[in-house]
Amino acid sequence: MSGGFRFQPHTADIRFEAWGATREECVAQAARALVAAFAEGCAAQPDHTSPDYTNTVEFHGTDEQLLLAVLDEIIYLLDTEGTVPLHINVRPRPTGLALDLTSVPAADVEITGAAPKAVALQGLHITNNDQGWYCATTIDV
Repeated sequence: MSGGFRFQPHTADIRFEAWGATREECVAQAARALVAAFAEGCAAQPDHTSPDYTNTVEFHGTDEQLLLAVLDEIIYLLDTEGTVPLHINVRPRPTGLALDLTSVPAADVEITGAAPKAVALQGLHITNNDQGWYCATTIDV
């Protein structure tokens, strides 16, 4: 199963689902969907421009907590540092995962949608079966 994401119709916010062969690939695809919802060509097409910022953060918890933490981190960095990820990598850790982001200032990319404000807890889920991993969430804008 190759990873990917798609947007779902929603009246006021952003709703998407993502999938991948592993939990980490699924979460990375969800992170790419989040960025694609408001910025053109960034995490979905990583050769957009040269990166200025690189950081790695480790998260621990349940699968839902990990998905929430990754998406929250992207929103937090956009809000506090004004950066948008160009490259997103999610790696397994013994009790969670590591998120590697290589980012540029938001002023250096084309903003195409409303800035995300928060991840809605209602409807947030991540599951796996013999076909791979699947997650879905709604983002408040």
